[in-house]
Amino acid sequence: MALTAPAPLRVDTGRPPLVRATLDTPATRNRLDDDMLTALTGALTAAEAAEGAEVFVLDATGDSFCSGIALGEADRDGWRPRLTAVHHLLQRLADSPLVTVAVVDGAATGGGVGLAAACDHVIAGPRASFRMTEVLLGLVPAVILPVVAERTGRHRAFSLALGAQHVSAEQAAGIGLADQRTDDCRQELRLLLRRLRAADHGAVRALKRYRRELFPAPEGHADRALRAVAERLADQRVHERLNTLHRQGLIP
Repeated sequence: MALTAPAPLRVDTGRPPLVRATLDTPATRNRLDDDMLTALTGALTAAEAAEGAEVFVLDATGDSFCSGIALGEADRDGWRPRLTAVHHLLQRLADSPLVTVAVVDGAATGGGVGLAAACDHVIAGPRASFRMTEVLLGLVPAVILPVVAERTGRHRAFSLALGAQHVSAEQAAGIGLADQRTDDCRQELRLLLRRLRAADHGAVRALKRYRRELFPAPEGHADRALRAVAERLADQRVHERLNTLHRQGLIP
C-alpha cells in the first residue's frame, strides 16, 4: 500500500517495519528543491509517528540518487530557507528514533552526498558515485561537510571537498562514506533488515540517542553554514556562474 505523498516522492508503508521513501523526479536528477524537501521532511515525520515503523529507507528512481540543493534558480535570498531546510533534514535523519538507511544506486552530488551521509547506514550499488561539487560552482559544502566528516574523518572530508573528487562505490565503502558496496541492493537491504530484526528495537533507539550524546552536532553550525554560503553568493561572479550553469542544465 502506498501513502498519498507530494509528487516528488513515493512513500510505501506496505512492508512493516520498513517505510520506504523513493525520490521520484528523475528529470531533475532528484534535486533538493522546496517541494522535495517538504516531501522528505513530511515523510520522515509520518514514519516516526507510524505504529510499528522501525526503519526509514531512502532510495531513488533514475540514474541519480540526488543531484543536491537547487540553487541555480534561486534569487539572492531564496536560498536561505532552502539551505536551512536541508540542514534540519540532515539533522533529523541522524537523530531520528528510526534507523535511517540510504540505498544509493546512482550519482550523489553536492547535497545528495550529505543526504546519504546523514543516514545511519548507506548501501552503495554498482552505479553509485559520490562527489561534493560545490567548489566547482564557487561555493563551499557548508551544510553537508559535518555529516560527511562524521563518516570519513575531518581531513578526508575536507580533501574530498577541496578537490571535488569523484568517489566510486568501492572507494566510498573503503573510506566509510558507504557501509556496504554491493551488486544487489535489494539483497543487501534484506540482510540488513534481518540483522535489525534480531536486535531489540528499544536498544537500537537508545544506541542512537547515546551516539548523539557522545558526538553532538556542532553548536551553531546552521548559522555558520548560512554565513559561509552568503559570503560566496555576495560575489557577483558566483551568482553569474550559478545562473549560467543552471540555464545550461548542468546544476539543479
